[in-house]
Amino acid sequence: MRISSKVLIAVALTLASATASMATELSPASAQSVDLGAYRGSAYYTVENGRYRVVATLASVNSGHDQPQVIRLVTTLNPEQTVHLSVPGTLGSDGRETTIAFSRSGDRVDVASADSTAY
Repeated sequence: MRISSKVLIAVALTLASATASMATELSPASAQSVDLGAYRGSAYYTVENGRYRVVATLASVNSGHDQPQVIRLVTTLNPEQTVHLSVPGTLGSDGRETTIAFSRSGDRVDVASADSTAY
């Protein structure tokens, strides 16, 4: 069976738009909730002298401790750059790590999970 190039192009465009729609755009200086399974918190970015500074602060949930563990990521994204933040899986679960990605494209910063689920 032969597939036409028009069909292949249409499928590629559909997949590209579906993948792009899975990310959530961050707004400058406006916090967005993020969920890394055992850690939850927020992320935002600021523009400083043309540089995009991303800050994500998350705390452990259901850790059994009085004081939750807190993690923080501070990074500066250059144009067309992506940075990943991941935490290991919890004991007693499947053990898979959870990862989110912060990506800058032009003047836009998006956050998406590794499995492309939007926040």
